[in-house]
Amino acid sequence: MNDDTFDLSPAPRRVLTDDVVDAIRGAILSGKIRPGSRLIEEDLATSLKVSRGPVRQAIFRLQQEGLVVHEPHRGATVGEVSEDDVADIYSLRLALERLAVEHAGRKAEVGDFARIDAVLDRFRAMPRAEIDRRRVAELDIEFHDAIFHAARSRRLYRAWETLRSQLMMFLMLRDALPADYLDSWHRDHARLLDAIRSGDAATADAIILEHVESAKKRLLAILHAKRQAAYQT
Repeated sequence: MNDDTFDLSPAPRRVLTDDVVDAIRGAILSGKIRPGSRLIEEDLATSLKVSRGPVRQAIFRLQQEGLVVHEPHRGATVGEVSEDDVADIYSLRLALERLAVEHAGRKAEVGDFARIDAVLDRFRAMPRAEIDRRRVAELDIEFHDAIFHAARSRRLYRAWETLRSQLMMFLMLRDALPADYLDSWHRDHARLLDAIRSGDAATADAIILEHVESAKKRLLAILHAKRQAAYQT
């Protein structure tokens, strides 16, 4: 198998550290552990009823994901989102997504498109009362994750994995969803999928460019509003 071809072998067996990573990551993304908070191994181990070893390994992995930073004299803390962070991450995201849609347009198979269609179908079928910012964020990441799978490039997918948790954290910064957001979300993602499926590389590239740049602008506006509100308190 070509080294750059996506590996479809079974997922590796889960270990205790995976569960600890999921628990801490979930607490960070849900806001239960807030940005700037210290991650104290002993406290986390007690809360999760595990030894400190898996907690230490989990914190290291979350540092690699960009959710946790190590600060001198403070140790591990939950990362805080700055406008520079957004600019950097979204520049990387745009470069990777443009490659992904181009590769997917050439390499995706029937099963890949079925996987992406399934994400849109689940979104459309979900009662609006059950959709909140976390569920939309999860579906958003799942949709783009499926495109990276469809690109069938192991290196490209691994690069995307390094951004995924940070993007989820960014998406969770939204306090509320605009009234027309749910319809526009489905429409925009369906347009992107149609362009990839039809092999229209130019249209797919234009759509993903607009999509990522618009998402970055919305996030920067949210950060600006939060900073202004903090100054006024």
